[in-house]
Amino acid sequence: MTADPVSRRTAGGDARRRRAPRGSAWWRVVLKALVAAFVLAPILTVAWPAPGLGSAEFLLVDGTPVMVGPGTTVAQVADARHVAPTPGAKLDVAGDVIVLGGGNPGTVEVDSSAAPLDLTLHDGSVITTRRGGDHFELLIRETATIPHESRSEGSGVVVALVQKGSDGERETFVGDTTNRKVAEFVTREPVDAVLRRSPGVAAGQKAVALTFDDGPSTFTPQILAVLAEKGTSATFFWVGNVAAGRPEMIGTARNAGHEVENHSWSHADLTKLSPEAIRSEISRAEQTLGGTRFLRPPYGAYNSTVAEQAGTLGQRLVLWDVDTLDWKIRDASSIVSRVQAAVRPGAVILMHDGGGDRSQTVAALPAVIDWLLNQGYALTTVQHLTD
Repeated sequence: MTADPVSRRTAGGDARRRRAPRGSAWWRVVLKALVAAFVLAPILTVAWPAPGLGSAEFLLVDGTPVMVGPGTTVAQVADARHVAPTPGAKLDVAGDVIVLGGGNPGTVEVDSSAAPLDLTLHDGSVITTRRGGDHFELLIRETATIPHESRSEGSGVVVALVQKGSDGERETFVGDTTNRKVAEFVTREPVDAVLRRSPGVAAGQKAVALTFDDGPSTFTPQILAVLAEKGTSATFFWVGNVAAGRPEMIGTARNAGHEVENHSWSHADLTKLSPEAIRSEISRAEQTLGGTRFLRPPYGAYNSTVAEQAGTLGQRLVLWDVDTLDWKIRDASSIVSRVQAAVRPGAVILMHDGGGDRSQTVAALPAVIDWLLNQGYALTTVQHLTD
């Protein structure tokens, strides 16, 4: 039986129609890929080949297919495709962004390796841009002093340093851009200074010390004469630059049995000076006066720094219990009255032999001494009072 030609054609046609979609679909895919390569990313180099695809090379740039000519470099691809790796960000110490693009630069990789811009690409090269790493701001270490404090023990007008204080130290780490604190450590603890205050004499001893500040002056010989007449001794706290102009008075006072002690070099408020300046005020006066053991700070002003600096120079501070105000009230009877009202055993009495007109002090002194002796007080020096 002979087959029907129509049927054969129909059958053959059906067979061909069943096979054709496979081939046509494949070419459509290839065609679309080529079109996409040309449309999406046409890169022509100066060495682009003659028409035809035999010499073309295909790359993958950040996931996109790209066709190029032989000899194409990374730089040419980057320029034509606008391949610009994004730099990282600059972060603060807590990880927050403070500058976009302020971190490490991005990189271009070819086949998973960092590549220079002049690298010649080959067919099938895979180009990948990598965002740069983030960069933390730098840490700055700041060192600061922790000032030591001072504490005082006991009570009385004689102040001695029994423990020298020392400053501590603190280290702080902060960001160099934000100044944000990261950490803080105490690397050295401060040590408190300890001052001990004590009265002039032990309980039950009825003695007092007459003291004179701010000399020597033209009134000093008159005071020395009164003391000699009464057979009593006293302590003179003299200013160094004043005593330097009357050096003979230092020997005269000491030879008469009196103490000559330190009242600083220039009568400065020592609490307002640096430690170095305080030492200079004390040591210069000590050298001029020929050695001292006690310092009466001008105006009675002192703090732990003054006490420490004096202590390092072997000086104890001496204040007073009775202020006659002879520097302010120039009346002999008032000076005597103030002594009578405030004196007690162990008292240190403040008077002046310099710094102004001390004629009323000279006038009041005999009456002060007589009254104290009549009350049973022994008059002595600061050294003997505090021994």
